[in-house]
Amino acid sequence: MVNRPRCTVILIGTLMVATTAGLTGQMTHRLKGSLRTEAGAPLVAATIHAQVLSGFRGEPFAGQKEHSIKSVEKGEWNMLGIEAGLWLFSTSAPEMLPAVIVLPVKFSQRQQVSAVGNSLTWPLPLWAMSIADHSMLKLSAELLAAGKRDEAAQALTVALGPDVPPATRVAAGEMALLTQQPSLARTIFGMVLQADPKHPRALLGSASAALLGRDWETAGKMLWTARDLAPRELRPALASAIGDLQGISRVQ
Repeated sequence: MVNRPRCTVILIGTLMVATTAGLTGQMTHRLKGSLRTEAGAPLVAATIHAQVLSGFRGEPFAGQKEHSIKSVEKGEWNMLGIEAGLWLFSTSAPEMLPAVIVLPVKFSQRQQVSAVGNSLTWPLPLWAMSIADHSMLKLSAELLAAGKRDEAAQALTVALGPDVPPATRVAAGEMALLTQQPSLARTIFGMVLQADPKHPRALLGSASAALLGRDWETAGKMLWTARDLAPRELRPALASAIGDLQGISRVQ
């Protein structure tokens, strides 16, 4: 009888901790994808990296902020631990420039943690460009690999010059995303879109730059335009992103 109040306090404290965990815990997701060259050849043993930029609806993120995985046969990869938030996905492979995209994942649809993880219903196919085809970006790629983001961003301004091929500008724009310079990325992609307003990869890059700059409405509109122009296997990921952003901003 003497110990009953203490037991009651312990029980209440336990219930409060459990309740708090249930409210704040988020489900982790499995994301599958592939990495290929622009010609369609699979890239095996390449690294796919995911970095969270913000949590659910732009809130602070408390989970594991980075994940890396190697591609296997057919360039396929399978990543665990993705939680609700805004994610930057990038690749690294010998003699290849990084492929980069920013996407929301369950960004406006928080899900509580469960005993069993959940596979996302859409894959994320990625296509990397060869350094040999875009030699003016070799220095930028080397600086990025060395972790020198500011220097890499400065080197990427070479893509702002005249007579730069659109594909090279797109690759440079994606690398600017990796340096987390949304204004530079937006400018480079804009130069491509000025000449070709329906360039699918430049549209996706512009949407990624808008997401990096937390401009949800512009990102949603760019994704909406890009969805029907992008490769068919990428469209489910873009449709999911549009749905996510509709929960944040009205997308027409």
